[in-house]
Amino acid sequence: MIKPCTGYTPEVGCRLFSRAVEGGVDIIKDDELIADPPFNPRQQRIKLYMEAIRQHYEATGHKVLYTPNITDNALKVLDNAKRAIDAGANAIMINYLTVGISAMQDLAENPEINIPIMAHLDFAGTMYESPVSGMSSYLILGKLARLAGADMVVFPSPFGKFPLLRERYLQIGHHLENPWCHIKPVFPMPGGGVMPNCVHAIYRDLGADSIIGCGGAIHGHPMGPVAGARAMRQVIDAAVAGISLVEAGKQHPELQAAIDAWGLMEEEEAGIFDIKG
Repeated sequence: MIKPCTGYTPEVGCRLFSRAVEGGVDIIKDDELIADPPFNPRQQRIKLYMEAIRQHYEATGHKVLYTPNITDNALKVLDNAKRAIDAGANAIMINYLTVGISAMQDLAENPEINIPIMAHLDFAGTMYESPVSGMSSYLILGKLARLAGADMVVFPSPFGKFPLLRERYLQIGHHLENPWCHIKPVFPMPGGGVMPNCVHAIYRDLGADSIIGCGGAIHGHPMGPVAGARAMRQVIDAAVAGISLVEAGKQHPELQAAIDAWGLMEEEEAGIFDIKG
């Protein structure tokens, strides 16, 4: 996610975007708060960002997805998606609960929309946070999103700023990933204050077929966003290889700077990966 969330022009966003790409990010999403404002028109930023992706790919061979936010009036969503594809977008993002789950389903089932769809959880808290009404978070963010055809689903991790129970986070992830009749699995993308210090736990919980959703950890890195992106790649590589965060930090200055800035989880300080329930 590009930070700050809103208030910047396409040109400023492109500079932030390019730095994250340079650092090795695989997917960059619009924030859920920015769609098509007059200060940052969607079509203009898609063209700028996708040109940055093209240049990076030609120089490095590294492919990057950009998911512009096409959220709008439900009747305009399909047109927004088509126009995004015409402008060069290789993925899209939608706040599917504000527009309506069926609107995302229409996109997923439309043969003209042949790029990945990222589903953002915006508005979900109004449906599952009440202790006396609503429905379970793992239905809204797990099964229903999967049934509606999302390819990636953003949902809260219990390690950041959202007050989500650990068992709910696990249920959402497993409802997205596990075998379920003929329904294709979906990439879970826990986010909301995800820092390098919880990547090992997410990898342990959800496996390699998951996406680490981070914004502040990249753009707020003390050495800048290029180093922030590198630090996230370094800790992901360490988690996959079974190397502890502490040991990986000794090998990479970018990751060590992130550790110094944001610290370790208690379990990493003790030398283990597990998290208290």
